[in-house]
Amino acid sequence: MAAAPAAAAVWADVLWCLGLGCLLWAVRDGAELLVGRGPVRCFVLDLLAFTAAAVLLVGFSAGVSAAGLARWYMAVGLAAGALAWQKAIVPPLHVLTEWIVRLLLAPARWGRRYIAVPLRKAACARLAALKKRCCPRRPRKKAGKSKKSGKNQLQKKSKILYN
Repeated sequence: MAAAPAAAAVWADVLWCLGLGCLLWAVRDGAELLVGRGPVRCFVLDLLAFTAAAVLLVGFSAGVSAAGLARWYMAVGLAAGALAWQKAIVPPLHVLTEWIVRLLLAPARWGRRYIAVPLRKAACARLAALKKRCCPRRPRKKAGKSKKSGKNQLQKKSKILYN
């Protein structure tokens, strides 16, 4: 068995893994932003994130860690970092992103409302007037069944029997 590292080295490893977990989930969140959401897409992204977490954990423990081996507290730190990103950073980040997009799209929205829509309505009205002037409507032939009389006769008059 390997000797246990000092407490300071353990805390340094945990903080490194917290950062790696945050980074990993930020990349997964960005990938979700690119490919969109959906049950299959989320499953694939989660599977890729889990695989990347395993590779990051083993790589970190082999290269940078004081222990030299993957320990349980490193996995907990990685998971805590991913959870911290998801629960603490994502909601305000998405709200901020939404506000930035709204501010950037405000001129386009204004232009659509006050320029494009009135121009489209005017063009449609002009086109309708030209169509009406150039090609007057001809009355259509009535298609379908002929109009029935209001009275339904169930039996032929010649066969009506009286009591």
